[in-house]
Amino acid sequence: MLPGGMMPVTQLVALIRSSPPKGAAGLLTAIPADRLPVVVAAMRPADIGRVLPATRADVRGSLVELISAAQLTELLQTAPTDQAVVLLSALPPERLGTVVDDLDDHVVAALLGRLPEHGQHAVFAVMGRRRGYAVRSQMYVNDVADALARANADVGVPDGTPNGILLVHKLGWRIAVAARYGDDGRVAVRDAEEGAYRLRATGALAVTDHQTAEDVVRYCHESQRQGRPIDAVVWADIDHDSPLKRTLVRLFQ
Repeated sequence: MLPGGMMPVTQLVALIRSSPPKGAAGLLTAIPADRLPVVVAAMRPADIGRVLPATRADVRGSLVELISAAQLTELLQTAPTDQAVVLLSALPPERLGTVVDDLDDHVVAALLGRLPEHGQHAVFAVMGRRRGYAVRSQMYVNDVADALARANADVGVPDGTPNGILLVHKLGWRIAVAARYGDDGRVAVRDAEEGAYRLRATGALAVTDHQTAEDVVRYCHESQRQGRPIDAVVWADIDHDSPLKRTLVRLFQ
């Protein structure tokens, strides 16, 4: 008799819950196929998230097919990022759309940031253009925040600030940063200045993935001449970390 063949479902779930991830994955793999759907349905999303990364790749897809829509949504919303990424990677295309629709843009962006490029394409393929742009924009904000942290700055997102506004602390200075995907600085500079005003920051920085427009460059230079610390810089990937850091340092001086 295979393990779990006669054991009550509640006892099986309790045993899985109390076992280390690899042991729990082995138990799930050994459960007879006709009993497995009942066992998975009785498991908490947190239990599924803990076991799934330890499950063999050739078995993981079959387990994911048994997870209900409600379990999927809760797991992706509450599980540690590493667990959620494993689950998202294992989802077939026909289930991606439904799951992604139920998740906040911030959650989707955080998960996609951990997926390989081909996995990102699969998720974007099931989104509408407007939702896809919103998620890409949030991913860009996350990437800029990581780049600012690599510049040894303390980065935060104050409560009540508009989306995409970051606050950087360093050496007693406070810089409001507006990270804007698909912008040439015109929107980012305006938002950075507004963010600096609302946050009572000492300076403002516009960060975009497109070349800064000439009128924005002139505006920043004139603002600096008048004693208002504001600047704009292009950041598209890690290769632009150095220009970002140099621009930030100038605002701190």
